[in-house]
Parts: sequence; C-alpha cells; structure tokens
Amino acid sequence: MAPVTEFVLLPIKPDAAPETVSSVIQANIATLLAQPGCQRVRQSRVHEDQAKLRLFADWDSVDAHRAFASDASAYTPFRERMGPIIDASSFGPANPRQPPYHVAFTPFPPTVLDGPDKSQSPVVEVLQFYFAGDVTDEQRAKVEGTAKEFLEKLRSSTKGMTGESALGWSVETDVRFKGEPSRVMVAAVGWTSVEAHHQIRDTEAFKELIPMLRGLEGLKGMDMCHVANTTTEKS
Repeated sequence: MAPVTEFVLLPIKPDAAPETVSSVIQANIATLLAQPGCQRVRQSRVHEDQAKLRLFADWDSVDAHRAFASDASAYTPFRERMGPIIDASSFGPANPRQPPYHVAFTPFPPTVLDGPDKSQSPVVEVLQFYFAGDVTDEQRAKVEGTAKEFLEKLRSSTKGMTGESALGWSVETDVRFKGEPSRVMVAAVGWTSVEAHHQIRDTEAFKELIPMLRGLEGLKGMDMCHVANTTTEKS
C-alpha cells in the first residue's frame, strides 16, 4: 500500500495549561514514532483558531496506522493521555467529532508541511476541498489537474508563494462535511507569511484565477487554515 499522511484536528481546552498540552503532545508524538511504519509527526496550532491543534503523521501505509490503533497496550494510554487536554464540549450533534483520515500526497513525503525549521515554507495554507464520497477516478483526475493549473498560474503571476506544494486525496470516502460523507482533496501550499497570502487575495490575478477552484465540478464546499509546523522524525 502507498504511504499516507494522517490528518488529526484536536480542540484544546481553553483552560489547559500550555506546559501540560506540550507535555501530552510530546509524549504522544514519541508514542507514534515508536510504532512500526510511523515516519514523522508534525504539529501546529491553527493560526485562525489557537484553540485547535493539528497533527500530521506520515505512515508507511494506512495498515501501519491501523495496526497501532488495534494494539491496546500502546493505543489505550495514548488515548487516555489526551483526555485532560481535549475540549469534549466542542463536540455535539451539530459538530460531531471528525475521526482522523489519511491523505495520499504527491509528492510524498509532503515536505511543504515540515515547517520553517525543515522546509522553505514558514507558513502552510491547508486547503480542503469536499466532494461526494463516490467521486469517480475520472472526476478526481480532472479536479486535480485544475487545482495544479491554478497553483502554477498563481505562482507565476504573484509574489509570496515559496514554490513548495503537495496535493492529494483522502483514502477515506466518509469524511464528514456538513453531516454528509465526503471525499477530500487536500492542497498544502507554502507561503512566506500569512500576511503575504492575505495580500494576494486583493490582487487582480487572484480574483481572476479563484473561480477555477470555486467552480470545480462536484465541489460541495471547502475550508482553509494556516499552520507553521514543528516536525519530529523517527530517530
């Protein structure tokens, strides 16, 4: 099976002490990296919402991750360790908890996500495009081609992009979007800063090009955030 990047979004309790959060996250990163098949783990607070933390873990395969999840001796303390820092009150009928999902990125590994210490991209825009779970291979190829064309044209006509990017689809076809099972195409795009990305939105080049993405065939919706990851690799 192909290597994948696991996507995890963690809502952090508002009153959780930063040192406690850091301690738990570092302990769990160490647990992940001790598992066969886990290559590296990246973590960052979400720029748009500091109460949320994202983890991106590279695995040799989905099966390697599932093997860890089925190993109670390792996975149970991993889950229990998270309990005191997770804001369970943020979940409910209108906002159910999204289980982790896996993205098969090209290129792999998606080094654009590695963060300012290990890549050329101080900030990464993570774009998630939601489609029907049964989107066909032909439709996916067409959508991916349009997204690549958009990035190439934007890069050649504006400043602020680092030139690093990665694109991929979720392995899962039941990622929830507005209560519906979906398949996700993810674009990770490197920027020199969040401000540089914001400034580009006001340019004529961006305004002319963005309909390429908003008009993607079968698009149900999209969302975006910025991260600046810290990366820890298997030693």
